[in-house]
Amino acid sequence: MAIPRGKQSRVVALEAAPTESVPADLIASPLYGVAMLKIAMELKKADARPVDELIHGVLTKMRLDEGEFRRFLEANGGLLRAIAQKRYA
Repeated sequence: MAIPRGKQSRVVALEAAPTESVPADLIASPLYGVAMLKIAMELKKADARPVDELIHGVLTKMRLDEGEFRRFLEANGGLLRAIAQKRYA
């Protein structure tokens, strides 16, 4: 691709952050959001199973550690908890 006259091109080198400096929960958190969405979608179904079964099933399919996810859920699961309460109210 030609660079238009008067314009400059520059290449920027990016360095990857070492993975050992990034906490594991931050690496996994995007997947946790996806898992929460999947669980919430299952809860919306008319014939939804109990919440604990749904959580276990989704985490097994996604190959996520259930203990770590449940700790994450305790800190960030307000919306999921509200959906579950509506479902069983």
